[in-house]
Amino acid sequence: MVNESSKNKIKPSQFLDYKDYLRALYQQQKDLRPNFSFVQFSEDLGLGPSNVSWLIINNQRRLTRNTSEKIIEALHLKGYEKQYFQTMMLYTHAKDSKTTDELLLKLVSLKGRCVDSATDEQVLKFYSQWHHAIVFEMVGLDNFSSDPSWIRSKLNFVLSEREVLESLHILEELQLIKRDEQAGRHVKVTADFETESEVLGLGVIQYHKKMIELGKSSIEQLDAKERDIGAVTVAITAEGIDRIKQEVQAFRRYLMFIASQYGQPTEIMQINIQAFTLTHTDSKSSEAPDHED
Repeated sequence: MVNESSKNKIKPSQFLDYKDYLRALYQQQKDLRPNFSFVQFSEDLGLGPSNVSWLIINNQRRLTRNTSEKIIEALHLKGYEKQYFQTMMLYTHAKDSKTTDELLLKLVSLKGRCVDSATDEQVLKFYSQWHHAIVFEMVGLDNFSSDPSWIRSKLNFVLSEREVLESLHILEELQLIKRDEQAGRHVKVTADFETESEVLGLGVIQYHKKMIELGKSSIEQLDAKERDIGAVTVAITAEGIDRIKQEVQAFRRYLMFIASQYGQPTEIMQINIQAFTLTHTDSKSSEAPDHED
């Protein structure tokens, strides 16, 4: 059986794809027991002595509802972790963007109930809604006003008064901003938001999805002088991909440096840099299945 310490250490809510979750469970057992096999893993998961766990992990067999229930029972998943695993299965299988977005929101909500600290919950809230980051940066403007009407009037996108107030509240709870009574407005406590929270990955995915949507709408809503949108498609090697990613990361840091050189900011600008592969190479697992079932 997958031992008790494994279940406690590796949770479904740490992942977005059930294959990655199962792979992590298997690898942990393999590290503890070098002779541990996929046949044993399948049996531990309640799937019988076969290589079916290898097939599922390597995307050669789809995880069905019946199989997932056996895994849930074998791993003793309960409560929100059980719900997260069930939702993660649907999310992994989802094909259309509407369903994917709905399930991602549900995963974010469930993740908030699975975290162990109030800070993690607040970090998740910060990134799961795009406007929190924007309001945070707006607080740094010299002419900033905490009046929700003023904040809304400065945005090129629609935001309700309730959403503005929610942002200010969350930013205060995260101790990123505070109310300066003498100035009669909120001020930043820290220049940037950095965290090592375990919820960061899931929250950032939701944040980036929304920012990409805003980028799409800016093509029609903003004048050309207020945006710069372009794209390039290249043929490249795997080593070249790594080089481009490094350069993109360096460029982002350079943009932050440029912004820091100008005092008294008056505008908030979003810069989306997207680099992704349009093709894929064939790849196989480094470990062959124990046997075919």
